[in-house]
Amino acid sequence: MTETTLTYLTGALIIAVVLIPYILITIKKSRANRKKQRESHALGKGKPVAQHPLIDHSRCIGCASCVFACPEHVLGIIDGVSELIYPAKCVGHGLCAEACPVSGIRIVLDPAVSTAEIPVLDDVYQTNIPNLYLIGELGGMALLRNAIYQGRCVIENLSEKLKSQPRDTSGAIYDVIIVGAGPAGMSAALKALDSGLHYLLIEKEQSPGGAIRSYPRQKLVMTVPVEIPRYGLLKKRELSKEDLLELWNGIVAKNNLQVRCGEKLENIIREDGYFRILTSARKEYRGYHVVLALGRRGTPRKLGVPGEDLSKVAYQLLDPGHYEQRHVLAVGAGDSAIEAAIALSRQKGTKVTLVNRGYGFEKANGKNQQRIKEAETSRTVTVLYNAQVQEIKPDSVSVKTDAGRIAIPNDYIFIFIGGEMPTPFLKKIGVEFMRKEKVIAI
Repeated sequence: MTETTLTYLTGALIIAVVLIPYILITIKKSRANRKKQRESHALGKGKPVAQHPLIDHSRCIGCASCVFACPEHVLGIIDGVSELIYPAKCVGHGLCAEACPVSGIRIVLDPAVSTAEIPVLDDVYQTNIPNLYLIGELGGMALLRNAIYQGRCVIENLSEKLKSQPRDTSGAIYDVIIVGAGPAGMSAALKALDSGLHYLLIEKEQSPGGAIRSYPRQKLVMTVPVEIPRYGLLKKRELSKEDLLELWNGIVAKNNLQVRCGEKLENIIREDGYFRILTSARKEYRGYHVVLALGRRGTPRKLGVPGEDLSKVAYQLLDPGHYEQRHVLAVGAGDSAIEAAIALSRQKGTKVTLVNRGYGFEKANGKNQQRIKEAETSRTVTVLYNAQVQEIKPDSVSVKTDAGRIAIPNDYIFIFIGGEMPTPFLKKIGVEFMRKEKVIAI
């Protein structure tokens, strides 16, 4: 045997020892990811909620950089390329796109339905109605850093406009009225304060926070460094719901930001040169500009019971895996409530109770009706019919049933009883929309 042949054989042996196990492991992981993907679809979580990665498979080299970069575990490698495994868990932070070495990922907005109505906005987030702006989720950008950026930019733009416009010196007409005290609205209000504008910030809830308050308690809100007006650079990449609320509350207190809480927007009336804003508190305000930061996906409908403001209450479930070994209660009779209850019941040691205010699940599709019936029969989910939550306490939930009022041990409660969408209201006041049949690149 020649030295050259021996070298080739040695090389082939090394390649075989290294390559074959790698191929086998890759195939095994691919099959596992495919199984997870099927399970995700079976649980009704196979479609993105809002922003998510769009992967260009012609560029993808299967390096898994995006998989490792995503703390939400949205992605996985299947058949050598990156795929969405748990689309509904994506919060749109874009770390996967940043990590891709071949620029093969874009963050896009692709609603769960085949078409979506998007407000017509110009490059400064102004609608077809002059001086009326939409920012945050209403502007199509659910990401935290984008909401903060939009709030800052919209005020910078209208501040320039105000320099060349006559203004009311009596204070009866605000320079800008901002509706919605979530990250976008508070960013706008902080910038308005910083710019010396006469502003008003209105929030329908009893305290600021906006969409953050609907996040699950343990949900990590991913961020990248972003400049918050009158605060500075927010450098943390991970914040829990509680941490984020504490941050905003601190900013509000430090800057003495004036927020009119408990006032829901009822109507916007255009007058000659300004707007009249009517609220549920039977109050009327006037402003030259109006910035709406109401939330594109609507406002979750609430139970209206004592204790609903506790941080353990949420209106969407993103990751059932966070709730192992817990007592969890879901409220509702539709597909969302059923899917959440079943997903939670599959977690190790989790005890799930589903509160149905009626006697059946007629609102749910046939498949989910069958699934909840099987879960009830197998006792993996306890269903309470004709039941109503009376009070939410830190360690329990009081529920009224046909048998009387009972106290159920509880760590977390998820409420799925519908929501109020802003689209009809916006159309009523004259905002124009366009329909998008395809993915909208962001």
